[in-house]
Amino acid sequence: MQFSRLNLEPGRCARLALAMAGSLLLGNLAACSAGESDAPMINATLKVQAITQQGNCEDVGVKVSPVSILPGAPKLSNAKEFVTPMKLAKAADGVACTGEAKTIPMAPGKWKFLVMLPSGLASCERDIVASGNLTVGFTDGTEGCT
Repeated sequence: MQFSRLNLEPGRCARLALAMAGSLLLGNLAACSAGESDAPMINATLKVQAITQQGNCEDVGVKVSPVSILPGAPKLSNAKEFVTPMKLAKAADGVACTGEAKTIPMAPGKWKFLVMLPSGLASCERDIVASGNLTVGFTDGTEGCT
């Protein structure tokens, strides 16, 4: 048998093959992660202030659509349209409803935010980058966002 010529026992040969397969796997994983961007994940914070509807606060969904995505986004960041659901709770004054939610990880670039409030549709575009303003606020009765 070939094992005797290499001076390897069958059990030792199996361990050697297993060790080689493990090192190849680790090398492949390192090569895959070396190409990924080290940029941090970007999550925007969405805030809504609305007026109660017949004494109740209605939950809303903020639609987020990409306008132009910058290159070099982290691998797990989203570059497609999505909706962030938001629960609104009655404020202490009993008239206002407020809510806050974080988006899923977003690719850096220009994004459009759209929400239906009791006074109508509110929208704005915002540059979303790691070093920028990541809070997008909507107030019922006010155009655009803050």
